[in-house]
Amino acid sequence: MNDDDPDKTQRAAVRAPTGHHFARNLDWNLLRAFHDIVKANGISRAAQQTGQKQPALSMALRRLEDHIGARLCRRGPSGFELTREGEQIAETCESIFDSIGYIPHSVADVATNLHGRIRIQLTSNLVDPRIDEGVQSFHQAHKLVEIFVSVATWDVIQRSVLRNEVEIGIAPASVHHRDPDLQYDVLFHEIYRPYCGRSHSLFGTTVDLPAELAKYSFVLTGADEPDQLTKFRQRYNLGRHVAGLSEQLEEARRLTVLGLGLCFLPEAFASRDVIDGQLHPVLGTKSNPSSEILVISNPQTRPHQARDQLLANFREVKSANRPQ
Repeated sequence: MNDDDPDKTQRAAVRAPTGHHFARNLDWNLLRAFHDIVKANGISRAAQQTGQKQPALSMALRRLEDHIGARLCRRGPSGFELTREGEQIAETCESIFDSIGYIPHSVADVATNLHGRIRIQLTSNLVDPRIDEGVQSFHQAHKLVEIFVSVATWDVIQRSVLRNEVEIGIAPASVHHRDPDLQYDVLFHEIYRPYCGRSHSLFGTTVDLPAELAKYSFVLTGADEPDQLTKFRQRYNLGRHVAGLSEQLEEARRLTVLGLGLCFLPEAFASRDVIDGQLHPVLGTKSNPSSEILVISNPQTRPHQARDQLLANFREVKSANRPQ
């Protein structure tokens, strides 16, 4: 490349656009071509290393010089050499390409360093290590996210998720009241067994057939009773005689401990009272109903990174606890 008239270069520099006008009109591919030339220490070597045609690189260099209004490099007996303007542009290109190269790491940082709040709503007294493990692992990875937990019935949870008042709901399955706009993921299956308190006549006794319990009074858990449990009771005529009723599982447990009647309670929820001698399961292990516990979310709402990450955590926990 022959030396140009310095007066011509100076006049071009005066006419060169600057600021936002310069950035909008610049073909950024020219910077990449110049970056390749500088890294290879020459146009011929750059063509060999990048697989581009040498005339195309030469043309890109000339276009960049015209756009900037300055000579960027010289070729002579001593080889390839940058001008002072070329050295400045080379440093700028290096900074630009370093910044672009960091984009994947920057995006990863955003994904792992979440902020804000995630709202979880669940039915009362859900007891299972998969819920705890999912929430705990999420918190350990994203300690800047505030986790807000509230308790509600199935209908309220669905409505809250649908209205985007909470990001995630957790509740026993209700087959007849699922909203088609919501997503339901099974987290685990919860087993229900009929229990009685110490003062009940069946305390310490175990029966094998559910129908044998039809003559006894029951404490029922109201509208939030899982569908599978309701069908099981109806099949064996259990609960025709109602001794007590509470939609709060803790209060239904209290009435059962007091001896008012039999009550179907989640096995994990009642386990501590069984160990303490406050409750006794009256039906053998082969005949008890179970219910799917669902994680409920709304895929129609705007993206929410914390929600999506917690959902992923629950799926990982479920997979890790899957029977082999």
